[in-house]
Amino acid sequence: MFLSRLPDSMNASIVGCLSWSMLAIAGFHFPALAQSTQVEEIYIARSVRESRVAPTENCSQAKTGFLADRFEDQYSFRSTATRSSDGRMLDADVKPIGSGRGCFGKTADPAVTNFYLELHLGNTDLKGIGDCRTTKPNFPEEGVNVVRCFLNLSDPLGRYVGGQLTTNTIWSLKNLGVESDPPGYAQPSIATIRLWKKRAKR
Repeated sequence: MFLSRLPDSMNASIVGCLSWSMLAIAGFHFPALAQSTQVEEIYIARSVRESRVAPTENCSQAKTGFLADRFEDQYSFRSTATRSSDGRMLDADVKPIGSGRGCFGKTADPAVTNFYLELHLGNTDLKGIGDCRTTKPNFPEEGVNVVRCFLNLSDPLGRYVGGQLTTNTIWSLKNLGVESDPPGYAQPSIATIRLWKKRAKR
């Protein structure tokens, strides 16, 4: 037989390819090919605070659901690049991909701030309501605060049934721009955004 004349490793490769081909012909579907069942979109983005002012009418309580009595931020969102071997981020500022306006208000807990965000990402407009929590003040060094934010997302146009945005955030002595003070941190946030579509009826 022809296969028996080939090295064992080559025989295994040929048999493997033939097996996959036969399964495909028989109508089996593999997860990597089943794109039609994908109901989730996931984005990783870095936000950059471009401005911070006292809250304006854009942060009205009728819109945010809370009294925005701290500040109003404008953000740009940037795409990132990671190393495929282990996921380490190599570039946190590849290119602009979106923008946002955030409104913040005090709560009874000084470590927690109410947070409202209007987010434009690519061709998608979203709204989010949640909060930010300072988890470690003056850490990992003096002048740096570790914060996490959470938002429930909604889509005014109804293309998504909902979503969530979570951040790993650093607040430094410098509020604006990409350069932190002390230097060396990707401020302010690395955000993970998960959006869910309604599953098509079977």
